[in-house]
Amino acid sequence: MPASSCYTINSGTTAGKIREVVFKLFGKAPDLVRRLKALDPVLVHAHFGPDGLRALPLARQLGLPLIVTFHGSDATALHPRRGEATFGHRRYLANRDTLQRGASLFLAVSNFIRGKLLEQDVAPEKVMVHYIGVDTRLFSPAGVESEPIVLFVGRLSERKGPNYLIQAMAEVQKEFPQVELVLIGDGPLRKSLEQQAKSSLKKFRFLGAQSPETIREWSMTRF
Repeated sequence: MPASSCYTINSGTTAGKIREVVFKLFGKAPDLVRRLKALDPVLVHAHFGPDGLRALPLARQLGLPLIVTFHGSDATALHPRRGEATFGHRRYLANRDTLQRGASLFLAVSNFIRGKLLEQDVAPEKVMVHYIGVDTRLFSPAGVESEPIVLFVGRLSERKGPNYLIQAMAEVQKEFPQVELVLIGDGPLRKSLEQQAKSSLKKFRFLGAQSPETIREWSMTRF
């Protein structure tokens, strides 16, 4: 996107950090409102429920409809244990009725997530299922079969569940020992996951963080 169409509230400076906190707590970002008005937008789209709540004051200042996409835990983690939820998520849970009234449309990434929103008394006419798309011109099978693998691409953190994948792969390799698990990504669990894989798997690889081009190559040519 052109630089004129991009704006970051927090550019890494002390002033930027203050602007970020003010926006997250109160939805106030005067410079952002001014720059967005100059672009003549037609709607505001926020990803995840907590960010929808943060964006609601902005949408109101701009006089625009707000669309919020719900991806997973923002629709399912309604009663997190102490210390498991961020301040933003706790604030969202305490004020989600405000977002339900103020937003124009909610996009759920699956029928399951839509069902969770309906359980929270979101009006059915406000919830639409919209799957996360894939650019099939960029990602398409190479048409050449290669070695069988299971590919994981993501952050190696608890919420992504890579430890469960390794557990599952141990069962898969009991019946299909030739299938290899390949993990692309990095994160705080990498060392413990490598130890888990070493003790339970026959074939596996941890490739760490990789470029988009490398990820694309793995996703298209290794099946």
